[in-house]
Amino acid sequence: MVVWNKIIESHVIRMFRKVSYRWWGIDIQFFDEYGDREGKNISLQNSFCRLIHTKRTRSCLQNCKRYLRKLNKSQRNFSFECYAGIQVLVVPLFSKEKYVGSMICSGMRLSKNDALHNIKMKKLKMLGIKKSILEHTYNELNNLNDISDISKEYLLDFMKLVAKDVMELYEMLLEKEEAIRRHEMLQEKIYKEKYKAIIGNSPIIKEVFDTLELIENYESPVLVEGASGTGKELLSVAIHYNSPRKDGMFVMQNCSAFSDTLLSSELFGHEKGSFTDATSFKKGIFETANGGTLFLDEIGEMDIKAQSKLLRVLEDGTFYRVGGSELKRVDVRVIVATNRDLKKLVEQGLFREDLYYRINTIHIVLPPLRERKEDIKLLVEHFLKTHTEIYNTEKKDISPDAIKKMEAYNWPGNIRELRNLVERLIILSGKNKTIESKHLPAEITTSSCKKPHVGNYRKDLILRDALKFFERDIIEGKLRNFNWNKTTVSMELGISRASLNKKIEEYNIYSN
Repeated sequence: MVVWNKIIESHVIRMFRKVSYRWWGIDIQFFDEYGDREGKNISLQNSFCRLIHTKRTRSCLQNCKRYLRKLNKSQRNFSFECYAGIQVLVVPLFSKEKYVGSMICSGMRLSKNDALHNIKMKKLKMLGIKKSILEHTYNELNNLNDISDISKEYLLDFMKLVAKDVMELYEMLLEKEEAIRRHEMLQEKIYKEKYKAIIGNSPIIKEVFDTLELIENYESPVLVEGASGTGKELLSVAIHYNSPRKDGMFVMQNCSAFSDTLLSSELFGHEKGSFTDATSFKKGIFETANGGTLFLDEIGEMDIKAQSKLLRVLEDGTFYRVGGSELKRVDVRVIVATNRDLKKLVEQGLFREDLYYRINTIHIVLPPLRERKEDIKLLVEHFLKTHTEIYNTEKKDISPDAIKKMEAYNWPGNIRELRNLVERLIILSGKNKTIESKHLPAEITTSSCKKPHVGNYRKDLILRDALKFFERDIIEGKLRNFNWNKTTVSMELGISRASLNKKIEEYNIYSN
């Protein structure tokens, strides 16, 4: 599960907390889906709330938890008056329509009502706090009614912006945890036997096996090309665990997930204070992978500046940490993967020619699933068996007619799409022991791999699905127009790069 402290202690959220307190005098806190406060070690900024929490934290938190129960049924912001008489704004946080927590904005008082105010002060005085101190800290708070309507509108927009960034970071951390879980599974289960996870006996996949056999005793760089979902990560792990470096670390890094500075920090590490968020020393993944293998996915997305630094490491094994002056030396084998045409990127000046020839010592191309349809039956049976082993359920069969229809489909999402479909069929076929053609989705039973376009989409689609079709076409068109430059495309679409990557995976968009 996501560690909320990583979100709360991130540079962006720390800056949001400072700005919100400086402009409006409000504090931002976070609560998980169960109503428990996260980041308990983070001190509140206003003196009044800090004083109350010090004396009676439990009452404040229990009162807040009671109101947060409403969020299980409502997705709207709402406000309430807390235990100490302070106005509190609640902003629910949803990830993929699932409630995952809430953001609490507090620290402002309403116009003073003498009778009600005196009752509150007497109640708080019972905590053992002097009235003069209570009054002093209370009067330091901003008055909500003194803020103009325009400023209140800015405040709400600001809160929405914070919530949006929190959810993007939340989802990125979820993906990272899933990647770690997948990596551990690969190490512990899949590669106990040689090339066990690479399924197929088609002529084109046998050529891949032949190449793997030839390079077993070598440590040269490897370039793996193939469309999204063809299994480049699995192949790279197989290369490592059947090489002289199999007892060393296998480390993975996606090159599209970070800007140039952050990617350099991830690859080479950084010294404390080398950039804004560098609050401590950090070792890079090249040092972590020393003696082992480093797998760099989506190498075609790497910034041109980072490419020159990577080339130096590949040439002589040396580098400098970001902000460092000490030359570091490592012994690392590099395997890179891409779903883009690197030769075209070289011609366009987006990828260094010298780096291309350095990483292209051994070149393996993974074919799309539509070019190895004779492997579909083997892959389906493998996924059925794997699901049975993982969830300890009774194994299901699949009918020959269902396989025939699956072989007629073009699988734009490749093996990833097939694996996800098999899992869905296992669930949606219910108690049936055999998956039949009737359980397959319409796009497969009609043998149509064409993507719907505006004006020719199926008229029986509900609005939600039609909108998805339009969104897919727009994203795919932009990616094609800008040669898969995700940074430019995300700016054109007005979404973050992380959101664009999620859409590409969700819609199984791949580069030809």
